[in-house]
Amino acid sequence: MTQKYAFTTVFSESGEVLRDGDRVRRILTEEEVAVVKAAAFEDGQASETARAAQAQADAVRAVASQMQLIFARLHDESETLRAEAAELALAAAGKIAGAALERHAADTVAALAAEMMSELRGEPRLSVHCAPELEAPLVELLGEVASQCGFEGGVTVRGETGLTGADCRLEWRRGSVARSGEEIEARLTELVGKWLEQEPDDRPARNSAPGEAGAADTHAA
Repeated sequence: MTQKYAFTTVFSESGEVLRDGDRVRRILTEEEVAVVKAAAFEDGQASETARAAQAQADAVRAVASQMQLIFARLHDESETLRAEAAELALAAAGKIAGAALERHAADTVAALAAEMMSELRGEPRLSVHCAPELEAPLVELLGEVASQCGFEGGVTVRGETGLTGADCRLEWRRGSVARSGEEIEARLTELVGKWLEQEPDDRPARNSAPGEAGAADTHAA
């Protein structure tokens, strides 16, 4: 015969109530309580560590993003400053060179003529076109230059409207050579522009010039 379970009060050996009718009270030992506390503490620590790590990671990402923006800004400003410095240097060099050539225009033309006479000793004639104000001084100067270079051909000097300063044009039977301050300046500007377009790592060393412009262009006849 099945006996119904009686929900009566149950006592422990020490006399404490373990179950009182329909209510059940569980008693934990001190060791069990310590284990539960330790587990809860570890869970809490792990959660705090995870939150701290996440916060640090977010902070690092934010700093990295800001640094990228700063570096990009600095790169743009550096390129702008580099271009402005190059333009300023080019303008200053042009003014200095222009002033020097104006002061020594006749000597500059004579130097170019001397170079050509040394290479054209077999030519019967060399024509030198220059600024009108240089015609008279160059007639005397080029006579001495021809003698020094061993050039036995005839040398004619003609002042030409439109040529200024040390601008000149030398002609002989099979060719000609011209020197123009504007053309040299244009070539320098082009070289500086190409230099600025290069990446910094591809540019020549700081003690090297971005390029050198020749003093004249030779056109074959």
